[in-house]
Amino acid sequence: MSNKPNKINDKTVYFSKTKLNAIIPTKIQENAGYDIYACLGADLDYVVTEPHKTVLIPTGIASAFSDDYVFVLKERGSTGTKGIGQRAGIIDSGFRNEWFVPITNHNNIPLIISKFSEPHTKLAVETYCGISNYIYYPTSKAVCQALLLPVPKVTVLEIPYSELAYIESERGTGMLGSSGK
Repeated sequence: MSNKPNKINDKTVYFSKTKLNAIIPTKIQENAGYDIYACLGADLDYVVTEPHKTVLIPTGIASAFSDDYVFVLKERGSTGTKGIGQRAGIIDSGFRNEWFVPITNHNNIPLIISKFSEPHTKLAVETYCGISNYIYYPTSKAVCQALLLPVPKVTVLEIPYSELAYIESERGTGMLGSSGK
């Protein structure tokens, strides 16, 4: 008898490594999000993100979980203070491929995400890329966080706009700034 899961338990999240050196997401009980780490693989020592550009950072992980949930990737406070923005990121329950994290460098100098220590990275980046002024971020630190959120089961019903516009609401058809806040 195989003990491979073929049906998802509604309270279990399964993570797998798609690359040997990947780090399975971590979470302490009192935190809302799972820490997600970059995984550059054996053939890639670092990623250079030019100023104000977005790149997809590999994580080396894949997942399976109940369709009652969705993972939403969010920026961490520590990455935000370094000018590293985490762009849109939804991991649906049925997605079984490697997770990639869209990262934007909001700085005016390159961002280097590296699996090596800063002195080793500095030598390589200066030698091979000709870059001497950059922001260093190690793959040993989480690059974003993933929130596991419930997905409500709802019914969608199309109705004419003439009916929808008259469904009671405080705001009604008011646009930008109409709430007065």
